[in-house]
Amino acid sequence: MKRFFSIVILLILTHTAFSQGMPIDSLRDRLALTFNNQMLASLRDQIPIRYDEQRVWGLAIGDFSNDTLPDLAISVYDIDSPTREVSVYLLVNDSNKAFQNVYRKKYSYIETPIEVGLTTEGSVVTVIQKSDDQHWMQEGYTVYAGDVVLIDDFETQNEEIPAVSPKSKAMGHSKYRDYETLFTKESYFATKDGQMMMDARYYTFPAYSRLRSVYPGYGHDMGDTSRQFIIEGGDARRDYKDLSIHRALAAYDDDYLYFSITVEDDQVYGGNEKLEANDRVSLWFDTWQGPTRFLAKVKKGMVPNFRTETDSNIYDVTFSAPAVGGRTAKVTLSSAAGLTDAQQEAGKSIRSVFSRDTTAGVVTGYTLKIRIPFAFLGFESNPVTAFENRSSEMMFDKDEQAKNGNKKDRKEDLEFPCIGFTAVVHDIDNPSHPEDVTVQATSNFRQNDPTSFGELRLVPSAKFYGAVKPTYMKTFTEELLRAGY
Repeated sequence: MKRFFSIVILLILTHTAFSQGMPIDSLRDRLALTFNNQMLASLRDQIPIRYDEQRVWGLAIGDFSNDTLPDLAISVYDIDSPTREVSVYLLVNDSNKAFQNVYRKKYSYIETPIEVGLTTEGSVVTVIQKSDDQHWMQEGYTVYAGDVVLIDDFETQNEEIPAVSPKSKAMGHSKYRDYETLFTKESYFATKDGQMMMDARYYTFPAYSRLRSVYPGYGHDMGDTSRQFIIEGGDARRDYKDLSIHRALAAYDDDYLYFSITVEDDQVYGGNEKLEANDRVSLWFDTWQGPTRFLAKVKKGMVPNFRTETDSNIYDVTFSAPAVGGRTAKVTLSSAAGLTDAQQEAGKSIRSVFSRDTTAGVVTGYTLKIRIPFAFLGFESNPVTAFENRSSEMMFDKDEQAKNGNKKDRKEDLEFPCIGFTAVVHDIDNPSHPEDVTVQATSNFRQNDPTSFGELRLVPSAKFYGAVKPTYMKTFTEELLRAGY
């Protein structure tokens, strides 16, 4: 949020200076304060479109390649190709000898190219874009080990709620996603006065197909040693070694969801007949499938309500630690509504493997591996299947339109299938006093409030959560071809 507003201020301050855009050569003296003549001479080679027919509308200098050398991000408009787009280039400093063009992306604007702005902070360069009067976006990139990595993004807009009264459209929606840590912040607010209507903070779990190799740079596991989601017993937590989620990740196949959760804990208690006297992990699911998981379905003309009370879509699966030497956690199931016969049968297929982790013979926590059938959650099949079928249909329709001479584009940015999800870890330090429990979650969790859940995103094949561009891929491909592959 802070970076977003700093960029807006930058745009306002620079509007006068760049009111007509500036030729690249006119910036030479300004750039020479940071870059030598040899590097400036390489600009022409790294910006391939007509160099003399461009206007610079934004630039930012900073070390976004993490090598202590200043890099350059620049936004240019090609006046020889009049479209409402600018090209943003990320130019990395190659040993103070030349610029290397590692990334280029076109951004659209509404009225003026100044609506696409640039800034740097630390090792991140951020691009902000105004795509319409009520819609702003920003993307933060860094260059690491030869890859251009999307670190985070932020989006804010007026929320158009289907089939409701005009009053409900006076609602703003913003979402911040960190693809490195998997932290997400989402809020709804009144556009008239900015009053907060709902504020959610949580981790997003991207679940990939089981055994799929995920390219480095795409965040797929989370860890949290902080106190931000210690929702109970925070005063009893001595430090992160007393309780923290060291690593948690999710995956899927055609029939099951899989979870692996490693917890740091200096004492692990299990095997007690009383559930509340054991260390345990609860997985909470919200299978609501409305336009947004935060809003209840409403009839036309009604103002939407947030889903702040438990409904029939909530499921809880709790795994309690076994006694020393045990390999299977005890499973306890609960749901807001009665389970169907099919769900009860699927519940028998829930499996877990529990192991205590040790260092030099001392217990340091535990790892819990879990398998849960989609059928237990009320799904007839993996929701990814329906997503991929829709994607295939849209690609087919696009091909048919192209054959018929209709070049009208269709929006293909379908949201990945999403399930409300939060993992909740209960830490007992004295089984004789189970009421003295410390609880850590993966969201600002409130058991009876579905809007406090985090999310599980099922990532289809050939898709990723986030974006990574390997800058060496072209060179690597050319070398393979040269070698005869």
